[in-house]
Amino acid sequence: MTSMRKSVAPFGAGTLGVLACLAAAACSLTSGPDERPSSARVRVEGTTPHSLKLITSTEFYEQLNLTTNETYAVLERSDTSLVTLPVDRTISLGTTGSIYVELRNDLVPTASVRMRVELDNGQRYDRSAALSDRAALVYYWIWRDFTIR
Repeated sequence: MTSMRKSVAPFGAGTLGVLACLAAAACSLTSGPDERPSSARVRVEGTTPHSLKLITSTEFYEQLNLTTNETYAVLERSDTSLVTLPVDRTISLGTTGSIYVELRNDLVPTASVRMRVELDNGQRYDRSAALSDRAALVYYWIWRDFTIR
């Protein structure tokens, strides 16, 4: 079984809330280890007058907020870098088969961006947005294998 989450979320001091959130889940009863992705290609293009923050992780888990019934990713370890556009990176997913990607604008001028994430198992994410101050594009994919052996 596999699942994915994707969203566009602005964050204020202390994470004020989510302006827009898209969540989608894909499940397959026949998924197995041979469908686990081993790499993710992350591409970002667009225009921005300054650097953006790119956060990636393969070590995270999903948590449920019992009050709102929404799920979100909790990072255990991540790589954070300031990037200038365009960006084109390939990330090894190791044995987890999972990826978290966040593109964040921490400065006032708006950035017009397009973020694409392509997994080698065919899963794709493609989103364009105008990121204002403290806004972010967030995508994550969690590999789950529940096949009985």
